[in-house]
Order: sequence, then structure tokens, then C-alpha cells
Amino acid sequence: MADLRDSLAELNWVRSLTDQGRFSEVVGWLSVQEPDPITRSPTLALMCGIAHGRLGQHDKAVRCVDIALNHAGDRPLHARALNVRGAIALETGRLDEATDYFVQGLAEAKAQGALGTVGRCCNNIGIIANLRGQYLESVSWYTLALAAFQRAGWTQGIAETENDLRITYRDLGQLHYAMESADRAVYAAEGTGNLGLFAFAIAGRAEIRTLRGEPQIAEREIERALMIHRDQEDAIGEAEDLRVLALTTAALGDLEEAERTYRDAIDWADHQDRPALAAEAGRDLALLLAEQGRHAEARDLACAARVSFSLLGAEAQVRRIDALLDEWA
Repeated sequence: MADLRDSLAELNWVRSLTDQGRFSEVVGWLSVQEPDPITRSPTLALMCGIAHGRLGQHDKAVRCVDIALNHAGDRPLHARALNVRGAIALETGRLDEATDYFVQGLAEAKAQGALGTVGRCCNNIGIIANLRGQYLESVSWYTLALAAFQRAGWTQGIAETENDLRITYRDLGQLHYAMESADRAVYAAEGTGNLGLFAFAIAGRAEIRTLRGEPQIAEREIERALMIHRDQEDAIGEAEDLRVLALTTAALGDLEEAERTYRDAIDWADHQDRPALAAEAGRDLALLLAEQGRHAEARDLACAARVSFSLLGAEAQVRRIDALLDEWA
């Protein structure tokens, strides 16, 4: 009986760390356990898979999530594992594979009434629609995700979806709506206790502030986000923060520092196997160089970003870069 209590306490502790975004602590704990604890519990395996995935350790994440998929004793857990497996594929640019996992997970979650997983799957399908330039479809999926999260009372899911909705409105050029979503994301994230998520939300709002011509305010926000992500040893969050910081720094007029920061963001994203983030930073750096008349360098960066976006199936970004290349020809 004591062993059972200990196992439940261990599981609840790891689940709490995961919910708070403290992924380095989960992985650190896992590395010193003997024997490997993920073989004892599919739920624990899934939590560890999420942690590895959020830290960019995709091979280890797949191993953990596959254990959860193969040994899940209840369908809601299996549905969530399908969603996490899809998220790993999405993060590494395999959009068709990711879509298959999300659709499977959504069907299973709906059948089980697992509203949190319904929301997660809808949100992730919305991300893919946005990457493909299907913006209205993306907004529809995010709306479904928000409805599911609100019914489930899961504030973290609301924050994540509002942040993703901000990106779609940004890509549409609707900065007023993007700012509203960014504000809602920050408000929701602040109440979750997940500092990493809060940092992502304020970084997203900083980007919209910069695009709206408010770089001084944005600079304070993005520096705060960067400090949080560094404290949490969140390299992926830091890479995204650097991209936004570069954008803000350029808007403030320090073009040399902006260029250095963009290159740091690209290096971090490449190191963490985040091709979408590396491509975004490369595209933005190309724009910065073109504005300085450095068109040959800008074309090289834009072409590299185009290849990555094409492999990702990010058709709207490919079209955008094609228009830039025609302009710089």
C-alpha cells in the first residue's frame, strides 16, 4: 500500500511540474531514477514525453510518448498521447503526419468527452492551417479550441490558443485583433502559475507592440520574457524571445545589434531543431538587410528560409518570400 501511495505521489508531483512548465526539472528527475520510471506508468511516460518535447529532445520524447500510446489503459490518456505525438511531428515540420495524429486524437477525445484534449487537438490543427495560409480555417479551429477549454475550465489552454490566434491575426495584418488576443493570452497565462507560458505570452504581445509602433514598451516586455525563459533553462523560449528582441531592437534603430540578435536566434533555433522558428528569423533578417541595401545577402537568407518553409508546408510564407525575391531581383 505504501508503494502505491509513493507511486501516486511521484506521478502527481511530475504532473504538477509539467503543468507549471518546469520541464527541465522533470527531465533532471528522470535522468537519476533507477529503474527507468516511465516503464511503470503510461501517464508518467506521457508527462516525461511532453517535457522532453518542450525542451527540443525529440527522440527521447517519441520514445516516452510511444510507451504511453502502447500501454495506455484508458482512452482519454491514449487520445492525449496521440495529440502529443502529433505535436512532436509538428515541431519538426512533418505537417501531414502531425495532422493524422491530431485528427485521430480529436476523434478519440470527442468519443470520451475529454474536453481538454479536444481543445488541444483543435488548437494544433489550427496551427497547421495557419502555416498553410488557411487563415479563416485557422480561426475556426481556434474558436473550437477556446470553447472546449472554457467548458473544461482549463485556463492554460485558453492562454495557448489566444497566443496562437494572435499569430494568425498578425499574419493577416489585423494588428488590433492581434493585440486583443495577445492581451487575453497574457491575462490567462498570468493566472496559471506556468512562468514559461506567461513569458511566451508577453513575448507575443511585445511583437505586436513593435509592429504597432510601440517598441519602447515592447523592449521592456521582451526583456522580461527572455529573463524568465533563461531562468527556466528554456532554450526554445529563449530562441523565440531573441527573434522578437531583434525585431524590437531594429525598430529602435540599432540595426547592428538587431542583426547579431537575429543570427543568435537562428543558431538557437537550428540547435533546437525548430525549422519554423529558424525560417522566421531568417526571413526577418533578410528584410532587415534588404532595407540596408544588402540585397545579395538578403536573397541568400530568404532563399534558405523559403526552402525551410516549403518543407514545412507553410505555403503562405513561401508566397511572401517569392514576392520579396521578385522585388529584390
